[in-house]
Amino acid sequence: MTITRRLFLQSLTAATVASPLFAQQQQAPRDTTPLVPPFEPTGWKTVWLDHLNYQCVDYKKAAAFYATLMGWKVRSDDGKQALLDMGDSSGGILIRGGLAAPPPAAITDAGLGVSRPPVRAVFDGFAWGIDPWDENTVKRELEKRGLKPVADHHGSDYRSFRVKDPDGFDVAITNGSRANRRKEPATAKLPAPAPFEPTGWNTLYLDHISFEVPDYRRSAAFYQALLGWQVRPGNGSQASVQIGDVGGAIIRGNAAARAAARGDASAAKAVAPTGAVTAAIGHISFGIANWNTERVREELKKRDVVYVNREGQREPRPDMTGTLESFHVPDAMGWDLQIGNKIAPNR
Repeated sequence: MTITRRLFLQSLTAATVASPLFAQQQQAPRDTTPLVPPFEPTGWKTVWLDHLNYQCVDYKKAAAFYATLMGWKVRSDDGKQALLDMGDSSGGILIRGGLAAPPPAAITDAGLGVSRPPVRAVFDGFAWGIDPWDENTVKRELEKRGLKPVADHHGSDYRSFRVKDPDGFDVAITNGSRANRRKEPATAKLPAPAPFEPTGWNTLYLDHISFEVPDYRRSAAFYQALLGWQVRPGNGSQASVQIGDVGGAIIRGNAAARAAARGDASAAKAVAPTGAVTAAIGHISFGIANWNTERVREELKKRDVVYVNREGQREPRPDMTGTLESFHVPDAMGWDLQIGNKIAPNR
């Protein structure tokens, strides 16, 4: 679809403002130095996004927001957390309450050029289904690589081992796949009233996770060796990865800049104390079916799912880059959500 001139100009401005390093990154030479794997590659292939972990101050409100806006289905709600199915091509999202400490700042979104609400949520882990799966073999291979797996099995069919990545981020390796999940439809009720009229949108694809770390090469090498993620050459500050047919990620090396944005000078130098989590997810981009740029924009404005731009207008923030057409908006907890037209790896 052809976007309007106004949206095109807005997207250029927003892209420039969103990252202080935008111009430098555009001119930076390609980083073609081979990654150094932290251990022998496992040979595993990531075949499923089992779930994302999201913690916030009001899980009921957050779950109702995503179900109503993105068409995600509530599978369960135990009064402390809700599990939602995100779409046909991805697994679920576990939305938990109880967030007390402020989440880490995301430098990629610190310069949005918009007035944004307080952020009261954080993505603090993810789980991936792999192939081939053999419980004993997976445990042994993780131990062999010094990853200290912790079993996190549920029921008779869910098998999972949790480990920490180089930045202390929680990663689960599971037996999840499209074939063995969602054997029953998700029919639980919304944990809170719908915040607005449902959009009727269907989430089809995890376009990318914006993953922020101190050393993007180290993190990219870790996920390449452990989960078989395909890493594309970076530009000296980040790398793009393809997670099988599941989705993508941008691994950004700017955790020190995140610390500086929080005003923590010592952390900006040392990044973080030993044992602290030094990775953060700045935003996640989801592709929806039947994309129409102007219609999506109007539907977001209709529901007041918008930022306040520099002119004082309440608008979703456009982000039009190459073939990607998308908007950034705050979710119910103020966290930055990207909604776009990308619904497959090759689009």
